[in-house]
Amino acid sequence: MEQIKNLLVSLGRHFEALANANAVVARPISMGNRHVLPLCELSLAFGAGGGAGEVVAGDSKEPQKGVGGGAAGGSKASPIAVVVIVDGKVRLEKIGD
Repeated sequence: MEQIKNLLVSLGRHFEALANANAVVARPISMGNRHVLPLCELSLAFGAGGGAGEVVAGDSKEPQKGVGGGAAGGSKASPIAVVVIVDGKVRLEKIGD
């Protein structure tokens, strides 16, 4: 079970590294006096499970043992809008529906 705990701690650290400021407001794209700042929606998902057990079934002469565990996670940054700055004027442009 210590291995599962270590795995969960490792995944947690990885997600912390993903959730930085650049994941929500990306680096600006500039060309002359035009600037665009992409705005993103950040989604994180995480799950884990484990188990242990021993079963002796019917006429079996050897014990059955089981150990299991696993964890998974994911993240996604989706652009939802951009802030456009041209000649000092600012506007928000929505992406998609």
